Amino acid sequence: MNGKNIALLSYIPFLGWIIAFVLYFESKTKDSIARFHLRQTLGLQILFLGGSMILGFFRVYFLLFPFEIICFALWIVGLLNALKEEQKPVFYIGHYFQEWFKNFIR
Repeated sequence: MNGKNIALLSYIPFLGWIIAFVLYFESKTKDSIARFHLRQTLGLQILFLGGSMILGFFRVYFLLFPFEIICFALWIVGLLNALKEEQKPVFYIGHYFQEWFKNFIR
């Protein structure tokens, strides 16, 4: 698989990301577009799950729906960037994902 396909596959939550992660590490050429979007989607999924769990635990339900809409919008922006084969981080937090996960996904 080429890097664009791996990048697009990583935007399928959970199972798609795991499959893309395995395909990336089995490929002989480590494509930078795949690596970039694997980091982005890992960060987005951790943000979504962690934020939803925290807001649910503290029963701040009035913030839960807006938070999920924001996460969905960030996911759409990342997916569109993967379709265009661009390496633009998602708004505000994308560059943090690249920094935090640079040793995990090389």
